Amino acid sequence: MVSLNACFITLLTIAESCTLVSALSTRRDVLGSALRSATAAGSGVLVSSSLSSLVPIANADDDTTTAFSSYRINPDASSKLDPTLTPIDPNKLTQILSKTSGNHGGAVWLGEHHNSVKDHKLQAQFIQKIHQHRKQQQFGSNNKMAVGLEMVQVQFQQVLDAYISKQISDDELKEQVQWEKRWSWSFEGYLPIFQTCRQLNIPLIALNVDSEDLGLVEANGLPGLSRDKLQKYVPDPNGFAQFARNRYYKTYVDYVISPSFDLHKKMGILRTTITGQVLEEDMSFARFFSGRILWDESMASNAYKWVVNNPGGLICCLVGADHVKFTGGITGRFERMAKEQQLDCTSVILNPTLIDTRPSGSVSMLSNVAALASGPNDLTLQLRYLKEGVDVGSEESRLPDSTGGVLALADYLVLSSSNT
Repeated sequence: MVSLNACFITLLTIAESCTLVSALSTRRDVLGSALRSATAAGSGVLVSSSLSSLVPIANADDDTTTAFSSYRINPDASSKLDPTLTPIDPNKLTQILSKTSGNHGGAVWLGEHHNSVKDHKLQAQFIQKIHQHRKQQQFGSNNKMAVGLEMVQVQFQQVLDAYISKQISDDELKEQVQWEKRWSWSFEGYLPIFQTCRQLNIPLIALNVDSEDLGLVEANGLPGLSRDKLQKYVPDPNGFAQFARNRYYKTYVDYVISPSFDLHKKMGILRTTITGQVLEEDMSFARFFSGRILWDESMASNAYKWVVNNPGGLICCLVGADHVKFTGGITGRFERMAKEQQLDCTSVILNPTLIDTRPSGSVSMLSNVAALASGPNDLTLQLRYLKEGVDVGSEESRLPDSTGGVLALADYLVLSSSNT
């Protein structure tokens, strides 16, 4: 068993060796404003939260569905490094997502854009159809299902339970999870999902770190949390530290987390923590990194905990696409935890854009809009990482046999039809 102090040292070392989010207050407001401005540029995927009230409430007895196309990503670690997409019939994809290998249970991660009406309509539809399929198939005597939420912090689990048991209303749910303060994306955009789960009696599971604790990490690093608080989110410190030592993880950090930090820095929003605490200087990369990985680890561990406590059950988790892509976020962590029990872990990114698959800040809105017209063809479908001992940028790194492996963008991509 690795001590928590050793865990801190390992993770800080990983952070400092990498080349160079907040859910509350100034930083989230600024990012949200930037995304809504992007919509005005014609991206067609991200929509203003003011439009979310136009989303019809999902009805579990209604056969109305959102048309979409779906694809399986076939990664390629050969010398060709030529990943491909295989079209999958939408009904077939729903069946795939509904099943769990050998009735061991597992998780499906539906990577979203937080203010995308299209994404939320797809999520409500998948939840409804997966629930229906599992009920029909029975899965032995167990067709348990839950929906995990990045949007809600773990301290509010009892509120979610009260909502599903119809003890509180939609408005009371919004108020009691402190939605406007702690999440801020349109509640109305998610409401059809919540109502579908309530109607079908599907438990809602809070996945996210309490902002008070995340704020301590952003201000002081992981040592800012007491041992008890850290173990609340990181019940397996040994696995937590080992995950950061994976050869592929540095590639993931360089491609996903470091550019995100740089973008936050350029936007001038690293002077405050998630709770709005003003820092004397910009948050360091090590503390930004620590907050990000605590966020991912918490969501993975809370989903894992539910599956372990509900053998054979399936949890469908609604989380940002940035946490799902290229394995190094939530999905790789869940796989690490679930390996011994052989639990399923399936990742889906809804309506992916060029921006989703490239480093933060590297794609202009004009390029993103142009890429939307070609569907998924221009997306980066995988990341290549190098074998142990091969340095990035060296002559050897360019050789085909220096490839250590690849990280797929996700298992599946789903694109809404343009008129839905």
